[in-house]
Amino acid sequence: MQKPIYATIFSLILLPTLARAEPPLKLQIVELPPYMIVNSPTSIGGLVVDPTFAALKKAGIDFEWEVIPAVRQLLRIKNNQERICSVGWYKTPTRELFAKFSRPIVADSGYAAFANNNYKPREGIPIDEVLNDSKITVLIKNGFVYGEYLDAKFIDMKARSEAVYVDMPLIFKMIEAGRGQITFAPLAEIRYYQELGVVDKDRFHVITFKEIPTGFNRYLMCSLKVEDELINKFNAALGK
Repeated sequence: MQKPIYATIFSLILLPTLARAEPPLKLQIVELPPYMIVNSPTSIGGLVVDPTFAALKKAGIDFEWEVIPAVRQLLRIKNNQERICSVGWYKTPTRELFAKFSRPIVADSGYAAFANNNYKPREGIPIDEVLNDSKITVLIKNGFVYGEYLDAKFIDMKARSEAVYVDMPLIFKMIEAGRGQITFAPLAEIRYYQELGVVDKDRFHVITFKEIPTGFNRYLMCSLKVEDELINKFNAALGK
């Protein structure tokens, strides 16, 4: 029996649509508690992961996630060979040259200094005085963005700096052991590792500075291959 001509026409119309179906959006995650917490190879959560996943699901965006080192995440987005996004990154003018950003997902608690107990400056000391002390060493995570304010301060500081390539828990331990005197991290992250017992509360202290702006926003950062329409759908699903 001959196939009805209208069915053939319908099939021809439908085929291009099916061929254009996009694969799931790739999401890159890095361990950064309490914002991104890898509980197991198949389970993640955290202050920025949870609202990101909720918005993607609400918007009907199919996605698959993978834990990827931060430096490699940037390279993949810069290369722009994949429809790929990174969760929970800061937006900077440099990154806006090669990436697209969503609306803010969450705001940080604000940065503080994690300091060795052998280094105890006076209470209320200005951050410029600390960073211009040539006798101390500041440990700085390589490839990490600390926000425009701190990044600018690091460039001109007279204190010694040492770039380190390990995750924050190990950087905290390096400070405890005297490898350097201070490092900087969101206060919520310092408290998270303290509560887990990763760092001994009797072997460090926290220094806060009134000059450091609070509430740095974290975004979904995507390669230029990711469609504006997809990011707009994600933004709408985020809500206020």
